[in-house]
Amino acid sequence: MRRAEVVKRLIDESGLNTKAFAEKAGLPYTTLRSMLTRGLGGAAIDNVLKVTKALGISIDELEKMSNPTEQNNQGDSFMSASDIAEFEAFINNPEHGLFFKDYLDAPEKRKKDLQKVWEIIKRASEDDN
Repeated sequence: MRRAEVVKRLIDESGLNTKAFAEKAGLPYTTLRSMLTRGLGGAAIDNVLKVTKALGISIDELEKMSNPTEQNNQGDSFMSASDIAEFEAFINNPEHGLFFKDYLDAPEKRKKDLQKVWEIIKRASEDDN
């Protein structure tokens, strides 16, 4: 997924419209709109930093979210820190925890496999709503 598409999705998930998010990030609306339309590759690094800061993510996290397959092939987690926190809250719920009970003590490969399963469950529940 392209970085601009990830940013658009994260802005939508924040509950703000593009204009309100631009204000939060300290950017002119037209600059943000241009970044989302043309892509982040040609944007000034200062503007990209403002966007990622307003989203509460690092540039590395944005890169991982925009290339999850590549990152998984390299052995890195494809989940952001907030996704992992949400996942751990999910698995600590007694109704869900049985399947994931060994997650915290599992080796990294097993953790990544369980994270993938959780992403599938999460997507399926979002599709049901």
